[in-house]
This record gives sequence, structure tokens and C-alpha cells, in this order.
Amino acid sequence: PTGVTGATGVTGATGPTGVTGATGITGATGATGPTGVTGATGITGATGPTGVTGATGITGATGPTGVTGATGVTGATGPTGVTGATGITGATGVTGATGITGATGPTGVTGATGITGATGVTGATGPTGVTGATGITGATGPTGVTGATGITGATGPTGVTGVTGATGITGATGPTGPTGPTGPTGPTGPTGPTGP
Repeated sequence: PTGVTGATGVTGATGPTGVTGATGITGATGATGPTGVTGATGITGATGPTGVTGATGITGATGPTGVTGATGVTGATGPTGVTGATGITGATGVTGATGITGATGPTGVTGATGITGATGVTGATGPTGVTGATGITGATGPTGVTGATGITGATGPTGVTGVTGATGITGATGPTGPTGPTGPTGPTGPTGPTGP
């Protein structure tokens, strides 16, 4: 008879994970959803400006001459004409000699002084006189002494540190390492007892 099977050897160490499989095919696009409710109508735009007035139309043809009206009633008789001019007057006779002048009468009493008239309106202001010529420029004064140099100001504070730049893109993952060696075979189990 066959001897008793020996004990199973120790399982070898698990090998490294294999390369990730290719990405599966993208599923079909789902059905389009129902159309949304129509939005409210927008506000009506402002009325555009009035258009230019069209050109005046052509004047229509002159209508036919109307029928001649009936003759009017005869007017009233005009007034009597102006009387003719008077004949020329005969020449004037010679003037007689002038009579003697009568004596001069006494001088009458002097009348009261009349009220003084209102003051007349002030006349317009006369034009401004011509501006006089500019005087000669005076001689330039001597140059003043140079002032002492001012004290140097304190150094300003250090500027704010600039913003740190963005982190660079992560490098690509390296290839998977080789499969580790197969573990050693376990020891052979003891031989079973000999059959009868």
C-alpha cells in the first residue's frame, strides 16, 4: 500500500503585485434628460429713435379753371368832383406908414424860481489808460552760501518675502521591480508505515 502523504511544505513568500490592468472601456452615454422649463421672457428693449421724415411728395397737377362767376351788381355813383381852384387874387395895395411906437410899460414882477431838475445820469466810465512800460530788471544778487548736507535718513524696513512658487509636477512612477525568487521547497514528510 501507498505510504502516508507527507505534510505540505511551507508556502513560499507572496510575489510582488503585478502591473495594473488596462482601464476598462467607458460605458455608453446615458439618455439625455428632459428639456428644462423655458425661462421668462426678457424685458422689451427701448424703442428705437424715430426715422427720418420722408421726402415731400410731388405736387399734384393743377385742377381745371372754375366756371366764371356771375357779373357783380353795379356800384353806387361816385361823389361829386372837387371844386375848381379859386382865381388869382388881385395885387395888394401899398402899405401905409408905420405909426409911432407907444411907451414901454413897467417891468413885471420876477416869477418864482422853478424846481431844480433831477440830476442827470452819470456818464459811462472812460476807457482804462495804457499800461506803462515795464521797468528795467534789477541786477542779480550774489549767490548764497551752500547749506550743510542733511543727515542720512534711517534705512527702510526689509520688504515682505515673496510668495513661494508652486510645487513642481510629481515625476512618473518607476517600473515594477522583478518577481522575487520562489521560496524553498518544504521538507519531505516522514515515510508512512509499510502496508501488510
